[in-house]
Amino acid sequence: MRRALYAGIATLALIGAAVAADLPAKAPILKAPPAPLYDWNGFYVGGYYGTSISHTRATSALRPGAVDINDGGISVGVAGGYNWQISPHWLVGIEGDFDWLGTKEKFNDFNDAARLASGVDTDWYATLRGRFGYVTGASLIYVTGGAAFTRVEETFGVTAAPTALSSTRTGWTAGGGIETKLSKNWSVTTEYLYVDLGSNSFASNAASAADAATFKTRAHVLKSGFNYKLDGGPFEMFPFFGTPFSSPERWAGFYAGATAGGGISLVKVPVVQPLPGEEDINGTGFAGGGHVGYNWLVFSTWLVGVEGDVGYLGINHRFVDWGDSATFGVKTDWYGTVRGRVGSSTGPAFMYMTGGAAFGRVTNTFNSTVSATTPIGSTVASVSGTHAGWTLGGGVETALDTRWSARIEYLYLNLGNVSLDDPTAVGGPVHAEFKNRFQVVRAGVSYKFGGPDVVVAKY
Repeated sequence: MRRALYAGIATLALIGAAVAADLPAKAPILKAPPAPLYDWNGFYVGGYYGTSISHTRATSALRPGAVDINDGGISVGVAGGYNWQISPHWLVGIEGDFDWLGTKEKFNDFNDAARLASGVDTDWYATLRGRFGYVTGASLIYVTGGAAFTRVEETFGVTAAPTALSSTRTGWTAGGGIETKLSKNWSVTTEYLYVDLGSNSFASNAASAADAATFKTRAHVLKSGFNYKLDGGPFEMFPFFGTPFSSPERWAGFYAGATAGGGISLVKVPVVQPLPGEEDINGTGFAGGGHVGYNWLVFSTWLVGVEGDVGYLGINHRFVDWGDSATFGVKTDWYGTVRGRVGSSTGPAFMYMTGGAAFGRVTNTFNSTVSATTPIGSTVASVSGTHAGWTLGGGVETALDTRWSARIEYLYLNLGNVSLDDPTAVGGPVHAEFKNRFQVVRAGVSYKFGGPDVVVAKY
């Protein structure tokens, strides 16, 4: 998971460095044109790099309950498409991409006498999507959706020789993003996609041919990259972007705003003593809240800042493990962060990485056994607490006018480890360790207070 996290942050840093490399030290403050006309029409190609998360729910025909499987990885790929700018401020388009999804997870199921192994390995995925967006001038804010195709291998069966099945799935995808021009032809984009990979059932060697396993897999992808518009003119050398569209001074000063998006659980239970095996805990929920911050323009196009935010994080997921009656669960109530930000600005856009302290209210639940007085699925052991940890991420923010801006942002939250004991277990207490890891993908708006009315100029 850390490989994917650091890869996404490195991508955002490289984007900022490339943008800053050829921009002049003192850019003029430009006035807004009556109608900003940026040409988005035509074919484009591009490349992407980012992070991916897979969530799988596995069920079996001969055993009640389920198994959660989750993992994070690196996503990298290429894309191409065509845009029609149907008015100065509205755009429709079509895009196709082919990418490496890069998630892989396999473990022995908790407390299973047959020592069952469960796993999911995702290879490539491709999408064919429509895009619809609003052109703010140098930036495009869009939603996207369409068909998705994925190569997946699922594993289920006895640990010594589990059954594995590879197949190509057809599903759907939806998401959105922000794309910002760096020059006439080059643009940078940050995009989130939810990918539904469908379901697949197959017989395993766990017990008999009738012991079929069904896997339902979903994926979350956040990626950043560059696009190049093919308009028939001479090729623009990369990364020579010329002069900025407007002064990065637009981003300096106090601001406040609100965000809304989704939280994603990557909680794992690698230690359950004295019983063998382990578990993952999936789950998603709404994430929303407010933020305040301050930016300083420190050199040419580079800014540093500090930001604090607090909000609701509504992940609440609990399941009964298959083959026995143990329950595992996680619930989050709120989260907050205090972070530094550093990045580079084109004038209309600010691309940044961010990191700092994270806080959150988390409840972990565990029930290792069932007695005559404890119904299946009940929770007999739980622990709630406010936990401190750290966060890393990045994003892109684009100007809507002289004061308002829109953003899309990714945060990885490490809220530490929690120990939990079930004292009612038959044969003695059972001890479990929870690794509380979460990711947040969110969009938002901010309002800047004071400072010069610096806005984007006509290109």
